[in-house]
Amino acid sequence: MTFKNEMVLVEIKEHVAVVTLNNPPLNMNTVASLLELKKAMEQLAAEETIRAIVLTGAGTRAFNVGSDLSGFHSQKGRFVDAKFRMENDILNHIEWMPKIVICAVEGHCMGGGTELALSCDIRVISDHAHISLPEINLGVYPADGGIYRLPRLTNPSLALEMCILGEPIDAETAHRLGIANHVVPKGSAATAAEELAQKIASKPFNVVKAIKKGMREMMWHSTADNNEYNLMMLEYVYNNPNAFEGVSAFLEKRQPDFQ
Repeated sequence: MTFKNEMVLVEIKEHVAVVTLNNPPLNMNTVASLLELKKAMEQLAAEETIRAIVLTGAGTRAFNVGSDLSGFHSQKGRFVDAKFRMENDILNHIEWMPKIVICAVEGHCMGGGTELALSCDIRVISDHAHISLPEINLGVYPADGGIYRLPRLTNPSLALEMCILGEPIDAETAHRLGIANHVVPKGSAATAAEELAQKIASKPFNVVKAIKKGMREMMWHSTADNNEYNLMMLEYVYNNPNAFEGVSAFLEKRQPDFQ
């Protein structure tokens, strides 16, 4: 099954959806492209058969180079409300949606594109990719959550240096810093991300959702609060038929048939 908008392409392969940003040559964020992305992600979040999503960009030149700033002067003081508030809402939706979202990065990943990648759960990047938050060079700073999502993934002082210098890092550095989960050869990021998404889709979906939600919820809470939340989630997971099936299959030395 495939459905298509002008700047966002969506292809569904069994339980995995591949969402492609299609705004050549650099897949820049515009108000129109962001609205299409928002609509696509909301539809996929509500589609019960979809268990994992791959987000990528058309071509190998760039995943996404961030915001189209051409309207900055005409919007004057309204630019934040007119554009960045919407961008933040979309990235928050991706971060908290119940499906696992894997970002596949080829080529340049800059500014709002980097922040879009940071809002995803997993990042697979090609070995020729470069990642940056160069907003400081324009006299502004990362507008879509980069200043708080980046230090969650890597050393806060390294995240700070990346933001205040605005210089790109290569794929191996991104992997070493914990920003990228996997580095793959040029042109294969989307394929590798799809393979990973299919593996995730084969797992019991109720448990995948619980793990993602629990990890997001408990990241900044106290140990005592986390203990209580964890016990609540355990009760939900262990009382589900998938838990009985998984343990039974293990004891009976067979493959589980998760629902």
